[in-house]
Amino acid sequence: MDQVAIDKKVEHAENIVHTYGELLARLKHVNTALPISLLPASKDEIRQSIQTLIWELNDVTGESRNGALNGLVQAYVYLEQFLPDDKVEILARGQAAIQSADPEHEDWRYADEANDIVTQIKVAMENALEDMRIFMEPHNR
Repeated sequence: MDQVAIDKKVEHAENIVHTYGELLARLKHVNTALPISLLPASKDEIRQSIQTLIWELNDVTGESRNGALNGLVQAYVYLEQFLPDDKVEILARGQAAIQSADPEHEDWRYADEANDIVTQIKVAMENALEDMRIFMEPHNR
């Protein structure tokens, strides 16, 4: 890939990650799950953009690299909390029923599925963090 193509790829990645970062900054509170429809691009495109920027950090050293790397890793892992909108709805309804502690709650039928969704999110976030270890490895040696 020639330098112009690389520069364009990096610029595109910067734009996507910047827009995604603005979205994260606007969120008023941390939720277990957020609707995927909020994302400025597909999860795969955001993942690839974050990875591209992490690779670009290979030439940077010191605190500026560490700060940028930590932010990108957090953004990458947090991406796993964005789910299809219908799953976010099921989770919200199931959690409301569980928090009510009332088995007669109208949304109690969603309780088990809500617990499964939370477990899936946790596993996905752990896997995403593991994915990031690959990118951080050369600087940990």
